[in-house]
Amino acid sequence: MKRKQQQILLILIGAILFNGLFWNEKMAINTVLYDFFLLIVLLSLYPNARQSSTVRWLLAGHLICLAMIVVHNTLLSKLAFSITLLLLIAFVQYVHRSIWFAAGSVLQNVTFTVPGLMELIERTNAKSIRRKRLYKIIRLTLIPILLVFSFYLFYASGNSAFSELSSNFGKWLEKYLINFFDFFSWSRFFFFLAGIYITASLLIKSKPTYFSAKDLSGNDILVRIKKNAKDRRQENLYGIVTFIMGRFGKGIMALKNLYTVGIISLILLNLLLLVVNFLDISYIWFSFRPMEVSLYKVIHEGTNMLILSIILAIIILLAFFRGNLNFFARNKWLKRLANIWIIQNGILVVSVLLRDYYYIREAGLGRNRIGILFYLVLVVFGLLTVFWKIHRKKTIYYLFRVNGWAALALLVIASLVNWDVFIVEYNLKRKNTIVLPVQYMATLSDEVLPLLYENREELKRHENLMKVNGFWDYRDCDGCWLKRLEERVNNFKKDEIAYSWLSWNLSDASISHYFNNHKLDN
Repeated sequence: MKRKQQQILLILIGAILFNGLFWNEKMAINTVLYDFFLLIVLLSLYPNARQSSTVRWLLAGHLICLAMIVVHNTLLSKLAFSITLLLLIAFVQYVHRSIWFAAGSVLQNVTFTVPGLMELIERTNAKSIRRKRLYKIIRLTLIPILLVFSFYLFYASGNSAFSELSSNFGKWLEKYLINFFDFFSWSRFFFFLAGIYITASLLIKSKPTYFSAKDLSGNDILVRIKKNAKDRRQENLYGIVTFIMGRFGKGIMALKNLYTVGIISLILLNLLLLVVNFLDISYIWFSFRPMEVSLYKVIHEGTNMLILSIILAIIILLAFFRGNLNFFARNKWLKRLANIWIIQNGILVVSVLLRDYYYIREAGLGRNRIGILFYLVLVVFGLLTVFWKIHRKKTIYYLFRVNGWAALALLVIASLVNWDVFIVEYNLKRKNTIVLPVQYMATLSDEVLPLLYENREELKRHENLMKVNGFWDYRDCDGCWLKRLEERVNNFKKDEIAYSWLSWNLSDASISHYFNNHKLDN
């Protein structure tokens, strides 16, 4: 079988698998079966990818996320699974180094799926179907079919037993066709088409290789390039700088003038951030009184400032350490000021970390508070890579490539934990030192239902404390969360009955086991 025909057959098999595995089911064991089919097919169609160490590492991370779907079945594990699968496909089909360009190849595949599929079908038909053979089959079978149909009419009209048999067969065929079309409804038909599209977008490699070529053209190490004034004016960043600097941004002194602008800018920015850090250190680090302020306001103000500051810091440093300014002979002070700027942003990270710590200590854990911790990890890594870029003359391509891989690794690591369960367990263990955020915990995923129900009396007591004290941002204590909790449990049981073994996962099985052995209070 030729490769084109093989691809069409594999797409049809994948679509049938997708339809049978995911129709009226949720991602669980079925995801494992479909994913194994995709991986086997991909590594068979692109055998050279097996030799790539990057593909092996991506495959390992992807299988970890796949396992977490069966173990935890959280939204984060499903998101991590989907992202790692798409990136793995891009690295198998194309040659990539950066996940950002690989994401572009994925988008390219998804965009050109339908044209690629149509072209594949047309080429296959042109090669595999020969008109002469088709005409020969029609000519050879037409006369026998007409003869059989004619004699069937004769026998049916002249033999009552044969007529009754044919009538019964007709009723059976009619009933079968009705059941067939009931089973394959329009909605399921469109679901099957969706399966074809999804499978084709994952298996068919699009013809354009724009993102792969751009990725391979990127360099990690900066190279000094001699450019004339016309070449520099074509750069967007240079155009902005020359527009602001006027005649000082042009000519042979342009690089020195840009260096002077960088020195003045970093001095002023460092002084401004120094004031902010001084206030944070004196207030947040050593004399913080959590009951005197709104922690919700403090944490979000600090985080927003951090996000803006880090983005600006990276943009500014990339602007000043672009191109040939890295090779400027007297840029020592510019580097020193950049180091101070990075260190000060690191101090700002510590200040936000302390804000988050105080918030968690007083009001317990929450998703956003955990998200801030992960964000801080990425920020610290980003600052370190910016420092490395400046002192080792690395490119912007290098900066985005390395930080992209760091973000992906952090996503895979984060999928290892069922964070909703972790949040509730953490808060319940500290029930004597914090006022439990009852309303918030009651909104978390189904995985926390056994924990909430088992500790419902303790949660009632803390809800009353929250109502009396108007604690933090959880002031809408309406006392109905327990009733909603019971409704969620009943809905979970109904949904589990509707699912087959294809939707089995360890988390849901544990929830079902708990509530099968604990009857709800009326």
